[in-house]
Amino acid sequence: MDKFAKRQKLEKRTKLIAKIKAFLKADETYLSLCEEYKQPPEILDGISIVFTDDIDVTAKTINAKVFLNSALLDDQFKIIARYVLHELTHCFQHMEKEGKKKTKKNKIYLDRPEELEAFQYQIKFDNEHRKDSDVNKYVNNLLSYHKVPKEERPMKKKELTEKLRDSE
Repeated sequence: MDKFAKRQKLEKRTKLIAKIKAFLKADETYLSLCEEYKQPPEILDGISIVFTDDIDVTAKTINAKVFLNSALLDDQFKIIARYVLHELTHCFQHMEKEGKKKTKKNKIYLDRPEELEAFQYQIKFDNEHRKDSDVNKYVNNLLSYHKVPKEERPMKKKELTEKLRDSE
């Protein structure tokens, strides 16, 4: 890849991050997340968000810095934004827990309180921006992907969609 192509790629990614940040600062779900964690919406300006090929998951937060898998660049804008919102939940969790004693993580991913909360905000965001059938399909796929036993799915689905009922 020549220098011009690299520059264009970097510029495209940077503009996309700026657009997502501007979009989220006006988004109801992001604003309620900020309210819950007593953070001003503008804190988002100081949170590092980058695309990378160096992670084996869709998105990851380390020390309140967000890393998005470059494969997300092929997704729709609002899909990328929902992953950012999920990771911003983790950023706020990291800030709140900084300096406190670390608790042992639950081995079951969707049973971890921090993951459950991040997915609740992500699903609330999805519900505001996508069709109900798409949101329902996403939640069902999430439960399948994380191998939640069939008999536990109705209860886990209820937990994951809790923020939807809070906003009604």
